[in-house]
Order: sequence, then C-alpha cells, then structure tokens
Amino acid sequence: MAKLSISVPDEVVEDLHALAAENVSAFVTTAIRHEVDRRRLFAFLDELEDELGPADENEVAAFADALSQAAPPTKNLRRARTKAARSRASS
Repeated sequence: MAKLSISVPDEVVEDLHALAAENVSAFVTTAIRHEVDRRRLFAFLDELEDELGPADENEVAAFADALSQAAPPTKNLRRARTKAARSRASS
C-alpha cells in the first residue's frame, strides 16, 4: 500500500476530521475512488456521445430531475462540524 503526502486547505481538514475522525485513510480512499469512478464514467459518456451522438435533452432533464430529489449529505456535515466544535471547546 502506498503512502501519499498532500496539501489540503484547513477548512477541508476540519470537515474531514469532523466526519472521519476514526479512519481518515478509509474516508479519503473512498473519496478518491468515487472521483476516479466519476471521471471514468464521464470518459465513457464522451465515448458514447462520439459513437451515438448527443443524448436526448428531454431524457436528460427527466433523469436530472429524478436525481435532484436525492437529499445531499449537508445535515451530516453540519452535525459533524457542530460536534467537532463542541469537542474543541470542551478541551
């Protein structure tokens, strides 16, 4: 397994520690995996568009609307930030 050294803005580090205090490596590995998968998906979609032409905009709008119904994880992040702030204040 490789070890990496990266620079991360302080705000991101605070969020990371608030959400993944117990296993930062696993959290970061999952985030990297999601980004790699996302980029591969977009590359695949570009290939499909090259081969088949552009997607039907009505279908894209329908799927975008359906996906927008999924709730973002903002509540969890807010809750984790509050918990981390309380923890720092009590220390």
